[in-house]
Amino acid sequence: MNSLEIYFKNLSNIIWGNWLIITLVLVGLFFTITLRFLQLRHFHTAIKGSIIDPLIKKKKIEGEGNISPFQALTTALGSCVGNGNIIGVATAIVGGGPGALFWMWLAGFLGMATKYSEIVLGVHFREKGKDGCYTGGPMYYISKGLNLPFLGFIYAALLFLQNSGGTLIQSNAVREVMVNLFNLKPIAASILLVIPVFLIINGGIKRLGSVTEKLIPFMTAFYLLGGLIIIAVNIDQLIPAIKLIFFSAFTPQAGAAGVAGHSMKRAMRYGVARGLYSNEAGEGTAAVIHATAITDHPARQGLLGIIEVLVDTILICSVTGLVIVISGVNNLDISPAIMISTAFSGIHWTFKYVIGISMILFGFSSVLAQWYFGNATLNYLVGEKSRSFCKYLFLLLVFLGPFLSLDLVWYIQDVFLGLLIIPNLIGITLLSPIVKSLTFDFLENKVKNKKVYTSR
Repeated sequence: MNSLEIYFKNLSNIIWGNWLIITLVLVGLFFTITLRFLQLRHFHTAIKGSIIDPLIKKKKIEGEGNISPFQALTTALGSCVGNGNIIGVATAIVGGGPGALFWMWLAGFLGMATKYSEIVLGVHFREKGKDGCYTGGPMYYISKGLNLPFLGFIYAALLFLQNSGGTLIQSNAVREVMVNLFNLKPIAASILLVIPVFLIINGGIKRLGSVTEKLIPFMTAFYLLGGLIIIAVNIDQLIPAIKLIFFSAFTPQAGAAGVAGHSMKRAMRYGVARGLYSNEAGEGTAAVIHATAITDHPARQGLLGIIEVLVDTILICSVTGLVIVISGVNNLDISPAIMISTAFSGIHWTFKYVIGISMILFGFSSVLAQWYFGNATLNYLVGEKSRSFCKYLFLLLVFLGPFLSLDLVWYIQDVFLGLLIIPNLIGITLLSPIVKSLTFDFLENKVKNKKVYTSR
């Protein structure tokens, strides 16, 4: 590790210290209380809007926007449902023990309120471009809502830089799995990744939404089914595994007679950090995508953010964690990446393809979402003329990512990610009265079957 890597690693550790984790939890708790546990009381409304309505396709979508609410949900899910849901969970269990899963669930529950608030503000402060495309996100509600354009500019710049590093990392991860799983040459794997990415992003946000509404449900069901089969085969270990998770979460020293154990503090830190990192609550990225949705009220779209966290953290991360604990691979002295591969292939060698294909699809969906983040942030920073430049820059990053050593990129993008969270948390906290007002306006008028919201 060279001196530059050491510098950014240390800086990342400072930024992602306990203070940021505690702040994210407190913000989630603040919105949970302010909105009167919205994620519980109106969970049924969120389910109806995100799953039932798209399935029956009888209800006409009202309002303005570019893609359907469900397409916005699946595109945003494509961003946060990445390989962090697989390897990241294993990392949390290695660092904090099985109890980290409990704290991950808690972080997910609180993160639902945070993400809901981000989306509400993203839709409320969005703008319509000359080409008819809607754009929004933290840079808009910080600039317009707080009248702090400079801080909005900083957020957009940080997101663009962080997103560029993330594109390199995800494309590198996808290439590595393709090479190892299918014996492809690196150049062939890169070309096979770039071609579909080009075809999709060349059609803009509408084509992206059309692809993700099919891809995300499939890849989620594929991975969950594989994980549930492993759990079913080891069903006798399910109850002991759940007991171990809760015991480890609240035991000061959890482990075999205290040897190589994990403290409650470590379980809490790793679980909360991984939960928040995975579902992206607090980053504001979901607001960028949901701002493009066709909707008649910001709160209606915001409720879909609850389902986003549910799928990402409560379902996918939970299945990953249970597979690891049930199979017992968390007791082996192996890396997180090998741990999850061992857990899946332990039942049958063919299951290595389940985890391998899942990692390819998860990484691919993240790459697609990152293109839109780059497109939206450059549009904010320099205007609509940047879109062609962004497309080709992004394709270059996707192609080059697999051939680069990315240790330094990991640390740098972690720094940018931590830094961009700060202005976003400032924005949503100071604008919380607007979130509260829009929420209760929607809930009251939903009961009365009225529509009174007027976009800005």
